[in-house]
Amino acid sequence: MPSRAEVEQFAQANRDLRKLVLADLVAFWRHLDPQEADVTRDALLRFVPLLVAQYGEVAAAIAADFYDNARETSRVVGRFTATVADPVDEETVLSRVRWSVGPLYGKSDPAAALGRLEQHVDELTLRPGRDTIARNTGRDPAGPRWARVPVGKTCAFCLVAASRGAVYRSEESASRHFHGQCDCTATPFWPKDPYPEGYNPDALLQQYQDARAAADSGRLKPILSELRSQTDGH
Repeated sequence: MPSRAEVEQFAQANRDLRKLVLADLVAFWRHLDPQEADVTRDALLRFVPLLVAQYGEVAAAIAADFYDNARETSRVVGRFTATVADPVDEETVLSRVRWSVGPLYGKSDPAAALGRLEQHVDELTLRPGRDTIARNTGRDPAGPRWARVPVGKTCAFCLVAASRGAVYRSEESASRHFHGQCDCTATPFWPKDPYPEGYNPDALLQQYQDARAAADSGRLKPILSELRSQTDGH
């Protein structure tokens, strides 16, 4: 099983990668003139896909190493080596860039545009790592599942996803539902693996059920609002 220390180490590696990619993004931004919206947009459309692909490959490699180490720790019978997922496709990145620069037009709000870019570059860069965990749990003949293990302060949406425990086994099931600045760690678990210290899906599920009862609704939006109120979260 992956220990709490190993999960924390993996999460920290992703935080370090986040700092690097966002530093490069901000450095590039400083050479642009946001008042020239079209020129800025076109420069970002050329630069950001390359940036996301470069760092996305690193994210995938880090995740593959984490998967292999976790599998070895779990002493799973049979051999299997994790493969890396591809970076996010270019068209997805381009569409996020086009949306992000929207605030440069009209009243012009460069800070809002950069904030959007940072959120999307963060999420898209780390996505190949999450996809690597999801893909390999689907391929591994030992039948693992993966969970979203919270690390640091967890938002209400992530708390709900983490409360499900190790139930995911595909890229489509949950790996697309992360967000920028998300510290939830996609973590593989093999049959009979205990959860790492500090991760208790049952307790998180109880929080969700309490919030649902207090919200008196089965709709996600009011439940999340109640969770934020109860946990002083976001």
